[in-house]
Amino acid sequence: MAAPLTASEIAQELADYEVVVSENALGHLVTYQKLLLRWNRRINLTALCTPRRIVRQLFGESLYLTRVLVLRGRLLDVGTGAGFPGLALKMAVPSLDLTLIEANRRKCAFLKEVVRACGLVGVRVVSKRFHEWVAHARGYVADVSTTRAVDVSQSFLELLAQVTAPDGRAVFYTTETLARRIRSTARGWAWLERVHIPNTNAHSLLMARPRRIAIPSIR
Repeated sequence: MAAPLTASEIAQELADYEVVVSENALGHLVTYQKLLLRWNRRINLTALCTPRRIVRQLFGESLYLTRVLVLRGRLLDVGTGAGFPGLALKMAVPSLDLTLIEANRRKCAFLKEVVRACGLVGVRVVSKRFHEWVAHARGYVADVSTTRAVDVSQSFLELLAQVTAPDGRAVFYTTETLARRIRSTARGWAWLERVHIPNTNAHSLLMARPRRIAIPSIR
């Protein structure tokens, strides 16, 4: 297997996505990459098997969101898997308060190891299915919600609307074909711009906000 990319090599790859991060963030990304390569030999974290593809398709595509949206406050990443996009975004924007939802306990163990190794604070790793977590979220509201490689069904969207601020954003990492399908069939969301991710084959960021639901007054 090829050697992990260095910090300078990661920075060069991210430049293709117009992404620039701090030296501290680059150090975290190096650690993240090494752990991902090591753990991927034991558990299925990603089908990508070379450091360059991991950096480009996971780090680069995840971090492209920093180019199109100001990230602040609470970030919720649903079905995060190996931590994308949420954990990569946290490394680029350390002030984020991050919640990662992942049902697979072995993947959660990996996420906790990355958080520990990088010394990240303000990160919660939740080993539950999304609907189980929402049922006990106790007023949690995210400023930005993200999801990648998750089935965006109507029931999923209804749950996501419950935990996304009315003036917040939901960001779907998807393909252009799936983005059109989601927009044409989903209800309860105001669909905003769809942004093509550079240097990809039709990968997009589809953004939306929950529609406010008028509750009739009781007389």
